[in-house]
Amino acid sequence: MILKAIKYCRNKAEKNEWTIRGNPIDNEWLDFNQINLIVGRNASGKTKTIQIIREIADLLAGDKLSQLIYDTSTYELMFEDGNDKIEYFLDFKNGRVIQEMLKINEQEKLNRLKGELFYEEIGQKLSFETDEDSLALSRRDSKQQPFFENLYLWGKNISHYKFGDKLGKNVAIKNINIIKEDDDVDLKDGNDVIGIFVKGEKRFHNQFIDSIINDMNRLGYPLDKITVNSLKRLPFGFGLSVQETELKDFTDQMEMSQGMFRALSLLIQLNYSLLAQIPSCILIDDIGEGLDYERSKALIELIIEKVKGSSVQVIMTTNDQFVMDKVPLEYWSVIRRLENKSIFYNYKNAKQTFDDFVFTGLNNFDFYASEFFIHGFDDYVKDVI
Repeated sequence: MILKAIKYCRNKAEKNEWTIRGNPIDNEWLDFNQINLIVGRNASGKTKTIQIIREIADLLAGDKLSQLIYDTSTYELMFEDGNDKIEYFLDFKNGRVIQEMLKINEQEKLNRLKGELFYEEIGQKLSFETDEDSLALSRRDSKQQPFFENLYLWGKNISHYKFGDKLGKNVAIKNINIIKEDDDVDLKDGNDVIGIFVKGEKRFHNQFIDSIINDMNRLGYPLDKITVNSLKRLPFGFGLSVQETELKDFTDQMEMSQGMFRALSLLIQLNYSLLAQIPSCILIDDIGEGLDYERSKALIELIIEKVKGSSVQVIMTTNDQFVMDKVPLEYWSVIRRLENKSIFYNYKNAKQTFDDFVFTGLNNFDFYASEFFIHGFDDYVKDVI
């Protein structure tokens, strides 16, 4: 299942209201493809956009709204699942649901204001109630409401990588033998990388390890082996270790450079998702942070190549010129910050402008830096004259 579009507003009708929206000609939907790069200046809303996608995913996966007691938000989401179009609406205030609706192919399955929920076995809606701080999905029944299951799995399987963070580098485990192949996999925060590696090795064997080694080699980190060993600085802890081609001894995760470990952690979890064929959405904030130009460029190429045509969707953010120059404009969404709004321009809602930029002969970064994405040739010609 793929997230196709979103509308969002926080604290509507208040002074500190904040919204994300597409270009107004697109009816204000922010559209997504399978591969997405969100581009914008600092404080334009890149990280916030990632965070609000993560927030709704956590709610769909079972988190209670009581954790958001000081928040008031309205979500509209559009998903595509094969031939099915799924529309989901959530409006909550101070941690309590005001309205929740679900439509599949225009057929209403849930309307919380009316107190109606569709039951598959009898083919009609019945009245229902649930706690004010819980979504209706928390009552999901695989027989009566199978349409909830894909929303739940989308929320559960989302991955959120803050590429500038540690991504599990300082996390060790005491006993790898307690990790079982069929244990649940936590891809949420990118910190359970050791457990995911052990499960991937048990389930997919050399195919899993070879894929990671090949990917690391492409990034300029030549490796011969990846394993889990006791850590040199933590004799009672276990962690990831790699044998670099040019070194005789193993390098454990505490000794690795932060850039190398970030790449390794992301590739372990990406390869697991792909081999396990987990339909998922991967959020990567500040992709390429801490990597040099060549490795950053190679990582972007690798992600696009591996994800294209798979069941995995990826949404990345950056304000790095090198990353922008490498990612084709067809994957871009550029943010323009106007007061309390983050307005997105992409190939769907500003196609002519995106197509026209090819004729300038400039680099992709200039599309963003010159603000060509807003007015196209109108302003570009003025600047030239």
